[in-house]
Amino acid sequence: MQKRKIHTKSPTLDIPPKQIVFFLHGYGADGADLIDLSSPFSLVLPYAKFISPDAPFDCKMSPMGKEWFPIEDIPNGAIKASNELLNLIKVECDKENLKFGNVLLIGFSQGAMMSIQSLLLSDHNFLGIVGYSGGTSQENINASKHLIYKNVHRNSSTPILLVHGEEDDVVPFSSLEHAKKLLTEIGFDVKTVNRPGLAHGIDPDGISAGMDFVKNIIKF
Repeated sequence: MQKRKIHTKSPTLDIPPKQIVFFLHGYGADGADLIDLSSPFSLVLPYAKFISPDAPFDCKMSPMGKEWFPIEDIPNGAIKASNELLNLIKVECDKENLKFGNVLLIGFSQGAMMSIQSLLLSDHNFLGIVGYSGGTSQENINASKHLIYKNVHRNSSTPILLVHGEEDDVVPFSSLEHAKKLLTEIGFDVKTVNRPGLAHGIDPDGISAGMDFVKNIIKF
């Protein structure tokens, strides 16, 4: 693991943050890739601190970028990698005297997989999860079986939004409904948004959907 950059943006209002938003980038990118999303999301989260960390490892396929885990390790790579991410989240929460229930995870692609896996393995609920162009698998669910009782995950009160382009040629669009099915089977409330014509990316309508989702779950 190398020393990482952590990109941050303070709350719009000059007060201690009431929430922390983590942006988790995709495979081969870095934290700078998503930090600009703080601009639209700060409109609905004016009290939030935004944090977009580099993934901890150099990307094997994109030397200028980073990876949370090697791409060939899907799906199990996210399980080990999430423990390190959860430690980082705790460190940042402790800095601001906030709890995991004040933390929103917004991930793209591999970062979306990390968001879901971190929720599955966390000892605490989050404020919410927004996953763009990601997914999960039965193996990822099974890794959290110690937190599932009578088919209900202990963190199932954390709301989830999944957004996916219908023309995605990197993470298949079918991953959207597959992830929803797996998560709803263990008690999660999962909202989904299809983006017709969109390939592997985040578009303005997807951002708007994320903002609307936040407005419905936030408690100031």
